Amino acid sequence: PALAEQLLGLGQELQRRQRHEEAVTVFKRGVHIARINDGLYSRQQIPLLRGQIASHIALGQLSEADERQHNLYRVQIRSFSAGEQRAQALMQQAGWQLDAYQAGLEGAGFNRLMNMWDLYRLALTDMAARDGDTSPLLLEPLYGMLRAQYLIASYRMDSASSSAGPGSENDYLNRQDYNRFNAYKARSFEKGSAVIRAIYEIEQQQPQPDPVASARITAQLGDWYLLHEEHEMAEDAYRQALGELVELEDAQEHAAAIFGEPTALPSLEGVRPLPESVPVEAANVLLEFSVTRRGRVVNLERVDDTEGNSGKVNRLMRQLRKTPFRPRFVDGEPVNTAKVVRAYVVNG
Repeated sequence: PALAEQLLGLGQELQRRQRHEEAVTVFKRGVHIARINDGLYSRQQIPLLRGQIASHIALGQLSEADERQHNLYRVQIRSFSAGEQRAQALMQQAGWQLDAYQAGLEGAGFNRLMNMWDLYRLALTDMAARDGDTSPLLLEPLYGMLRAQYLIASYRMDSASSSAGPGSENDYLNRQDYNRFNAYKARSFEKGSAVIRAIYEIEQQQPQPDPVASARITAQLGDWYLLHEEHEMAEDAYRQALGELVELEDAQEHAAAIFGEPTALPSLEGVRPLPESVPVEAANVLLEFSVTRRGRVVNLERVDDTEGNSGKVNRLMRQLRKTPFRPRFVDGEPVNTAKVVRAYVVNG
């Protein structure tokens, strides 16, 4: 019985020495022994599977990591009853679905997004039952659900994934998945709005609500409306966010932090549409553009003297043209902003 634990220690030491191929073999043997000793879904496997996943990722073997992640999830769900451990397992698996989607791993991407939403929703249910509907602990799964809705709303089906094809059982199952995703996408605006309102309500129910946090959440609701081209609703939400700051002594500073310059949407960690901009002196690509009061990018041009990387720069510029921006506000109104400069590093 102690052998699996010894193999875990050996695998971790091999990882520290960057000997990941050997570590994978050791962890795999440990999982096998743990199953023989304690059963197919024994908890003893969990740290061994986590170690195996980490080494596969270090080796760039993402498909193998994906398989082990699925195994880990099955073990955790069979081992943990409803509560903190199961909620954490659900959120960890949801986070992996996002990583796998962004890495373009094999399988329909829209299935990853539906799984991500469902897993965070289950985690939210577990945590609400244990901690109550107003617990700040609920913010983590709620923000995960919001990321899922941003990605669902922006997902574009290509012709290959949307064609059912005749005949085979797989074609039928693919069509079922496709139809299910269309149902998710059709309700995305409603669900995303509800998630942001739930985040706002939790903030309001705290013993000392933070008006700056409330304003940022309300601005996030405006962002969601703007992404769905509900411009009047977006402007109303932005004005409400500004109104939540007016009683503060440093209201202008906070308003400038939220609305002082155009902001690419979605402005949410994990689903930002553009690469991180850098200081001008560190960049090899400078892009200049204007943002209209409705959040559209116009007059985009490249203004640096660097040669090369034209293909990648053109792709970046296409993405920038398609990205909506939260507009700058002056005296409570959205305004046009000219000569916005963003600096990027684009490698060959």
